[in-house]
This record gives sequence, C-alpha cells and structure tokens, in this order.
Amino acid sequence: MTPASVPSAVIPQRHVLPNGLRLGFIQQPAGSQAAALVRVNAGAHDAPSEYPGLAHFLEHLLFLGSHAFAPAQSLMPFVQGRGGQLNASTRERHTDFFFQVSADAFEGALKRLLDMLARPLLDEDAQLREREVLQAEFLARGRDRETLCDTAIGTALALHPFCAFHAGNRDTLPVETPAFQQALHGYHRRFYHTGQMELLVAAPCSLEQVLELLHCVECRLPIASAVERTVPPLQANGDATLHLRVDGEQPCLDMAFALDGLPAETAVALDILGTCMASQASGSLFAVMGEARWCNALKLRAPYWHDGQGVVVLEFQLTEQGMADRAQVVAAVRDWLHFMTVNAPWSELWNEYVQIRRRELLGKEPLALLRYWIDPAAWAPSTDSEGVQHALRALGAKLDSCEPIILTADDKDGECGERIDTVGAGFALQLTSEPLPTVDRRTWQWRLPEHNPWLSEHVRRWVAPVVSPSLCWLEHGDGASGQGALFLRWRFANGQPAAGLWHCLQAALRAHAHAAAQAGVELRFEDHGRSWSLALIGYAETLPLILRDLLVILKTPPAGAFDEGARLLSKAERPCADEILIRQLLRRIPVLLEPTMQAADLPPHQVLLDQTWQQLRWDALAIGLPAHLSGPLQDILDAVPGVPGVPGAPDRVSSERSGDLPRYQWSRFGESGEETALVLFCPLPDRTAATEAAWRQLSQLMEGAFFRRLRSELQLGYAVFCGFRQFGERLGIVFAVQSPSASAAEILWHIEAFLDAFAGNLTAQIGEMSLGDGSVPTQSDDLRRSAERIWQAHLAGGDNGHPAAVAAAMAVLQPQDIRDQLQGLRAAVGGWCVVANADAPDARWQQR
Repeated sequence: MTPASVPSAVIPQRHVLPNGLRLGFIQQPAGSQAAALVRVNAGAHDAPSEYPGLAHFLEHLLFLGSHAFAPAQSLMPFVQGRGGQLNASTRERHTDFFFQVSADAFEGALKRLLDMLARPLLDEDAQLREREVLQAEFLARGRDRETLCDTAIGTALALHPFCAFHAGNRDTLPVETPAFQQALHGYHRRFYHTGQMELLVAAPCSLEQVLELLHCVECRLPIASAVERTVPPLQANGDATLHLRVDGEQPCLDMAFALDGLPAETAVALDILGTCMASQASGSLFAVMGEARWCNALKLRAPYWHDGQGVVVLEFQLTEQGMADRAQVVAAVRDWLHFMTVNAPWSELWNEYVQIRRRELLGKEPLALLRYWIDPAAWAPSTDSEGVQHALRALGAKLDSCEPIILTADDKDGECGERIDTVGAGFALQLTSEPLPTVDRRTWQWRLPEHNPWLSEHVRRWVAPVVSPSLCWLEHGDGASGQGALFLRWRFANGQPAAGLWHCLQAALRAHAHAAAQAGVELRFEDHGRSWSLALIGYAETLPLILRDLLVILKTPPAGAFDEGARLLSKAERPCADEILIRQLLRRIPVLLEPTMQAADLPPHQVLLDQTWQQLRWDALAIGLPAHLSGPLQDILDAVPGVPGVPGAPDRVSSERSGDLPRYQWSRFGESGEETALVLFCPLPDRTAATEAAWRQLSQLMEGAFFRRLRSELQLGYAVFCGFRQFGERLGIVFAVQSPSASAAEILWHIEAFLDAFAGNLTAQIGEMSLGDGSVPTQSDDLRRSAERIWQAHLAGGDNGHPAAVAAAMAVLQPQDIRDQLQGLRAAVGGWCVVANADAPDARWQQR
C-alpha cells in the first residue's frame, strides 16, 4: 500500500434507500469492531424558542428506553455490558448518535439505536429525573471557560440563534406542562424520520446483510420528506474588544470572526488553516509566537458552522509577555491569515494537506471513520483542489474585510472600559469593554510550516537475521492493513526519577506528537510511577523513522523543555480550573498506587537526565510490523538510552506487587468547592487470568446499572461512571462521581450501597447477560486493540499469551465465580484507593 493512496475500504459507499434514508457503508475486515452513526439533521437551533434546550433534552431522553427495549435492556447497558463505546452530541443544526461494539453485538446494538430514535418511551417521570441531570450539566458549563468565552462572543453578534441559550436547565424545561410535552413530541415527529436522517455503518459484514437488518421491525424508521429550514443571516454588531473574568490557569485571547455567504468548500479551507495552526514545526505560526514569547498553545475552532456561515475562533493561550503585547498578537495573526489565504504557495500547501489527510484515514478505527465521513464537507480523494483554493481566497477576503471580535479571558477584573456584566445565552458573565492600544504595522516574513518528513521519508528495508533479546517481535494476522504498534518501556530499579523529568520529556515531545499524528501514528509517552513507556501505533512503515528521531529528543531535549517541565509539574500538583476535576483525580491514581516511592526533590536538568537514563532498564514490543522493518528497527534500538533488559522479566520491585497496598487509603487533591469529585479504584487481588476475567465481566455487568442508579435515579451528578481500567502495572475497577450536591462521604456511601444492592440482585444481572459476552481482544482481532491489550499485559507483568488466557477464562466463567469476586471487591481484598477533593470520612482510611 502506498502512502499516497486511500483504499476504497475506508470510503463509504453511499446509497439512498426506498424509504428515503441515506445510508453509507464501509466494509471492515474480518475480526474488526463494528460501528454505526446516525445523524439527525436537526439540532439546538431548530428547537422551539420558548423551550431552550429541548433538542439537547430529547437527546438524553432517547437513551432511557424504547418500545422494544426497556431501560435495563436499552442501548446504553447493552453496549456497556459488551465492552463497547457509545455517545451522542447535540450541535446547532444536527444531532449525532453513535456506538462501536464487537461484530457479534452489532445487530443487537443497531436494533436498539434505531428503535430508540423512532419509538422512545419519553416517560414523564424519567423526564423529571433527567432534567436534574441537565441542571447539573448547566451548572458545570457555567464554570467552563470555553463555554463562557463563546457566550461572551455571542453578545457581540447581531440577533442569531448562536447568541441564544441552548443548553437547557430546570427553568427552561417545564416537563410538567402539557404545552411542553406537545412541543417535545412535536419536535420528535418533525425531525426523527428518514427524510432528516443519515445512517453510516462500518462493520465486517456485507452491504446485503445490513440492508436485511434494516428491514426488521426494530430498525424501521418513520418515513417522511426532508424539512425545509431557514438560516438567518449572521453578522457582528460592530467592533468589539472585550474582557471576560473567568477562572483559568493562563490568560486566553480569542479572535472570533462572524462569517456568512461562503461556498461549501470553505469547510475544507478552514480545515487547512486549522492544520497549519496546529503545526509546531519550524516556520509555523506557533513557532513564531513561541519565539516572541507570546503564547504556549493555539488552535482554530468553529463553535458553529452550517450552510456557508459560522463563527470561527482563533484561540491563543497567552504568556505574561503575550498579555502585555495583545495588540501586536492580533496584528500578527491577521497578517498571517492574509498570507495563508492570499500569498501562500497553493500547490505546496494543498499537497501537504492531502498527504496528511490520506495518511490519517489509513489508521482510523470504525467509529472514527464514521465520525470523519459524516461531515458532508470532509476532504475526500474526489475533492476539487480548485474549488477549495477559490473558497480559501473567498475566506481570506471575508477575514480581511471584517473586524474580529477580540476577547481576553483571565481571572482578573478588566482594567479599563465600561462594565457590561450580563446574562448571555443563560450564563452569567463578568464582562468589560476593553479597547486594545493601536500598534504600528510590522512587516512579517511568513512561510508555510516546514514539511513533515515522516510523510515522505522511507527507511532502508532489510530483515534482521536475529531479533534482540530486548525486543519481543509479534506477527499479526491483519498485515494487509499496513498498521503496526511499537512500545518501549524504561523501568526504574531504585525509586522514581527526579520530579519534573517526565514532564520535561513530555513537553519536549509535544510538537512531535502532532507531527506523528499527521503521519498516521498515535504517540503516547506515559508515566506509570515505576516506569516510563513510549507507544507508537499506526502506519507501520513510519514507526522506525519516528522512533529514531524521538530517541534523539528523549536523550537531549531542548533547553526550554526543562523550564516547561518544571512549570507543568507545578501545574499538575494543584487543581486546574480549565479541566473537569474528575479527570484530574483519575491522573492522581498512579501516585496513590505507589506509596513507597519518593521522587528526588531536584529541578530537572540535562546532567540529571543523563544520570537517570544510565540507571534505567528498557525492553520493547513490536506487533504487526512487516519483516523488512526488523533490520532498521534493530539498528535504531541500539541507540535507546538505558540498559537493555528482557521483555516481561519482572524486576525486584514489580515481583512483589500483590498485597503491598494498604487496605483502605485516601488521597486529597484540591479544596472543597461548589462540586465534590471522588474516584475509587479497586485493584485486582491477584494477577491470574481467571481473576481478571471475572473482574472484567463483573465491571461490564455493573457499568450500566451504576450509571442508572447514581446518575439517573439518585441524580448525584452529570459525571458518573464505572469500568475496568489499568493504571500502570495495576488493573482493577474504577468508580467515579462528580456531584454538585453530595459530599465525599455521601458519594462513597452511595457507591457501597450500590455494591450491596448489586450483590443482592446479581443472579438477575447475570441472567440478563450471558457470561462470556464481554470480549477480550486477542491477536485475531484488529491490531490496535490487540496490541494495546498485549502491552497492558506486559506492563502488569504478564506475557504475550495473557490476553488469550483471559479470553479463555471468560468463556468458561460460572455465576459463582462472579459472586466470589464481587465479595472480594466489597471486602477490599485488593485494597480500595480513593482520590477526592475532601478529607477521608472516617478512621478506617489511611490518608496521604
């Protein structure tokens, strides 16, 4: 397969069925996962204006059961109980519903998805409970920086649905009134039918099998014609330079453009601009901004885009110098936009962009493919270059002719200007008019970002006669996909490295992670407490090249990475207002799992890094790479820092893992605030395949029930989940809740009460789901999932055959096995580890 080609297997075949439903189908290879996505062409802007949030509310309600499937058998518990993934999203003019599951669960999942869209229960008692979930989401969004910034931008636009409130809350959703019920059912009848829907499927089956499935009773959709919808004009009220006070780690500058009347190809033109903005290569806008010490991060996003109109935001995370020079930042960015849309060499720009999009498509999972192709304006091999060039020119003319809305957001009051506090789109804003100073025009010498060599460079192919004992080389049945996986691990024999070194290396790799993604490779560099690991997954021919270049960076990072590492370490040690708290707590779990390890309190620097590398023992795992890459990979591995080790050989520390944790331990992270977040991790009591199989099955049995009980019935909060997870060398089940109403003690009590009730009803739970349904990928499955599972086994001290052993054990599980392991979990046999923004509630917890 050549890098420049996109196989037809990743491009959907488009059909219009006799009932009017538009269908796109991508046939996947045997052994892969299956996915489906339904786009309903109606969203927040189409809901009745007197009931803001109705479209978002309906999206939530559809998951609460349908005529053919009661809530306990509906899509969410079905998919979660089989280890799959699902979600939904309500945007301005469309609503998407999607899932990905194993191939054998696809039929059951698709029936549930289409039945819930066509024939939802819409029970009024369930509506009352779900409204409280939206209320909790509304309160959380009222503290979300991006939401508040977009709301502030909306205050500077002329009357348009973008400026209105669409999230929904307790006040805007009067469930108890007949008028609201009429509006809710009317909205569903108007838009949830074949004329407004598109279905995309990616599955290892034939098109004929999909068409046959769509004829079953559960999959039948109401038939109607497409609905004509008007699009009001979009324009700014005039020049607007605003300051918004909002919590956040660093100040942010938004340049927002209200655009209208642009050609359809503008979406691809914006994607080109966004791709160039994301680049951190030499010559990029990011590199220039970094040299001027103006910003640490930047991106282009479009919070609204539909039918040639939209709001486009260029967002900059400013440094202290950038805050002082905001007027110069704005002038420089406008000059760069002019260069990109008018003067940039089109052929060079287009060719690089096409290479990136082609390569990225090769490695996408089924659901990721569907989410890419559902956008009607997504780049495809058939996209007309001249049409996009014309759209880029038209976009440039619009950007040149209109003044952007300038918004500065930080945690300080505006220093000057008129205070214009308001409630914009339902959210309270501390907003000030704050003009920027006039600056002299400066001449910039812009150029395109430096070419990404990983898109075109090739290694010399040769087969190594002998594989190094430090490298585990595994074949994979799906070699025709062109995908592979490469993992490296560095283990610490005595203690952790100096604080900040991992953050330093993470900062040094940041720009290269983006370049790797452009080349079709996911790059991860992770800290597991007692080890570091580097993962490269994607286009196989590029993996040795990327590893070769990354090893140079890891051994000798740029000098600025050490300062950035110290800053990132300081940031990681305290809560961040820019991110949901529960995610921050999840990252703290590995710290709690390594109670005996103490990092040296030294600032990171090159000599310290050199000393650290000398003490590390490394091993590697390659999966799915063609044999002709074994030679160049062997040569590259000779340059890996550290001492070569043997894959899977446990060191002294990791061989003593089981039972080394306190039975109950608690870690506090952050202060009590408007919300309480708690994460409980229950590690496996031992590493046997039988125990892991039972815990995986148990987690899948609990996942949907836990969500229903704590989120829907008890309404503890909007962020509620449980599932099987791995943190470094530890595997187990995690429970997580973020609540605006319950204390940490109450959340913990509810989790324990759930486990008690679940144990009492376990027989019924097992009866609803056949044991062995929870799939554990092996080498016969798609490469990415198989490689991740084998690597996780290596991290946990297992061997290459461990995932297959777990799958075999799961196939013969008995109900009593599940009962025994649930009892062990409830008794904290493997330990209970809690991270929360509150102190431990009682004396049984060992607090750190």
